[in-house]
Amino acid sequence: MNATADHQPVMLEETLNYLNVKPNSWYLDATFGRGGHTSAILEKHGQVVALDWDIEAIQYGESHFHSAIATRRLILKHANFASITDVTAKLIKKGRLAPFAGVLFDFGTSSDQLTSGERGFSFNHPGPLDMRMDQRLGVKAMDLLAAVPEKQLAELFYQYGGESESRQIAKAIKLSPKPIKTTTDLADLIIAVKRQHSHKLHPATKVFQALRIAVNSELDEISRALPQSLAVLEPGGVIISIAFHEGEDRLVKTAFRNWQKHQNGEIETKKPITPSKQELSKNPRARSAKLRVFRKQVNES
Repeated sequence: MNATADHQPVMLEETLNYLNVKPNSWYLDATFGRGGHTSAILEKHGQVVALDWDIEAIQYGESHFHSAIATRRLILKHANFASITDVTAKLIKKGRLAPFAGVLFDFGTSSDQLTSGERGFSFNHPGPLDMRMDQRLGVKAMDLLAAVPEKQLAELFYQYGGESESRQIAKAIKLSPKPIKTTTDLADLIIAVKRQHSHKLHPATKVFQALRIAVNSELDEISRALPQSLAVLEPGGVIISIAFHEGEDRLVKTAFRNWQKHQNGEIETKKPITPSKQELSKNPRARSAKLRVFRKQVNES
């Protein structure tokens, strides 16, 4: 399946090694995106339930994975990964699904979301300051900037983005003579305000990241999704997390440690796996990725 050849799923080889795909077993790709990981599982004759809260990802999947959907090797659902229980319960009721041999989370944004100006995720592409992963959500990033008080806005930039000049940026946003409604408006304001500039990161990187996480309640959704993923996993199955943000990775690490402590299974990765130099040379966007693996207890009490 070459439909995803122009998309580079992060740490694909490592993911497949841990999944150890068994023909005809079911796998859950909780963050479908452009289907890079799903495609590789299907090629190894696994069956996949794939979720994505972005309707554009679902439309892409319906177009490019038509054969797998038609033969029921792929079940594609427009749903948030925090809806795992609801989605799988309906499929089990219809007799279409067994427990999963593996669950994959690949958090963050896809390259298509970042390069689409209309979606408002990136400071590199002019467009409305939207940032909604699921366009059924009501609050856009521009709405959040307008509604959240200065102090809370500064805390948001610091906690979710690690922005050291969060107070100055929040103050400048509130003092702006015009509403901040586009990616260019916000990026230009941040560039003008920041005193310290990194050679590696664009000045607006951390604020844009923080806004995206806040608009989509991403950390709350991850907290809700993780225990659901353990519940739908078969004994001996694995959960794989690929996280790009410290907050995401911390939630996963904490959940895995708690599960191991309560004898739900074992952490397979004592330290997170990071992309190889070879992968980074081809896909620099993978630089902050961390992969963690948890294997569910075979003999549950």
